[in-house]
Amino acid sequence: MSSRRWDFSLATESNTKGGRAEGPSSSHLPKPPGFVEHAEALAAPTSATLTKAKGDVAKLKVKKAWEVAFSPGPQFAMNAFMLWMSGNQPNIFSIMITSYVMYNPIKAIFGAGQTFARFGDGQTDVTLQKITFVLLNAAVCGFGVLKMSWLGLLPTEPADWIAFYSVRTAAETATGGVPLGQ
Repeated sequence: MSSRRWDFSLATESNTKGGRAEGPSSSHLPKPPGFVEHAEALAAPTSATLTKAKGDVAKLKVKKAWEVAFSPGPQFAMNAFMLWMSGNQPNIFSIMITSYVMYNPIKAIFGAGQTFARFGDGQTDVTLQKITFVLLNAAVCGFGVLKMSWLGLLPTEPADWIAFYSVRTAAETATGGVPLGQ
């Protein structure tokens, strides 16, 4: 042993010569924290502790389901910042960012059942969390539609539909003439 209290050597006669240690360990190391000398000392879980553990697991599942349900919130803030940075002129980057903002919430809405499948074990009801998740993703998608309108990509003005107007024939015509050489 060295002079320091926490410094010790693991080399003993049994492990340096290849032999096997028999009986109690020759080293005087303290037992690790949480070590129980006899397995009987650990009490078997009772039905009350198992019921409490199942209740805790159900509460934890509901809590995690709410976290997943509100996950579009921070994504909405990030997407709103990206849309604001892309500007209001219809160019390739603003159109790509807007389509990205539209695509991901639609994909998340259609995958909501699969997203919440890990929480629904038949005992935990996650319907309210699914509805919240779908509504928040629909809000993000609605903001993308608003941005498309601001970019002029949606036909919202009467001038956007001018190709479908029929040309009216005139009810009256007017002609003018100029007298020739008198």
